Amino acid sequence: MLNEVSPNNFLNEMLLTKNIKFENNRLLLMNRPGVLINMSIFVSLIGKLIKYDENEAYNAGSISIAGIVGDYKNRFDNNINKTLDLVSNVVATSGLGKLVFNFNKDKVLTTLNPSPLAEAYLNIFGKSEKPVCFFLAGGLNSLFTGLLDKKYSTKEIYCKAKGDAECKFISEI
Repeated sequence: MLNEVSPNNFLNEMLLTKNIKFENNRLLLMNRPGVLINMSIFVSLIGKLIKYDENEAYNAGSISIAGIVGDYKNRFDNNINKTLDLVSNVVATSGLGKLVFNFNKDKVLTTLNPSPLAEAYLNIFGKSEKPVCFFLAGGLNSLFTGLLDKKYSTKEIYCKAKGDAECKFISEI
């Protein structure tokens, strides 16, 4: 399905292959229930959760991805590069931005740019003193732990909501 498909064409590819469909009053994204949601609504919920407990926002991201990593791995017989291409395209098509992964021994540096979540946070809550993309950090952590079968710890080191040029995450064993 993903022979070098760009994020711009990915949505069309998903529609043509019926990997996005509306059935029985449900939106299905690759046969999993999904929703279309305005980023302001999503960020308002995440922003309130962060103020309550940053770890819970991280855990929410981790849980949301943990269940689908195995599905993605199985689609490509555990081919990490093809799985990461799929993840990048799904994230971009979902409106969460463009992911770029850089692997270096036991570390992965992930850049997200643009970062609609951080940009919406900035618009709703104002400039942050610290990174705010805990949900995405948790999701990346589950992604790498599940794909690479090693326990990772992921944190955001640069964040657009703080005024940085882009959001960057480091995942380490």
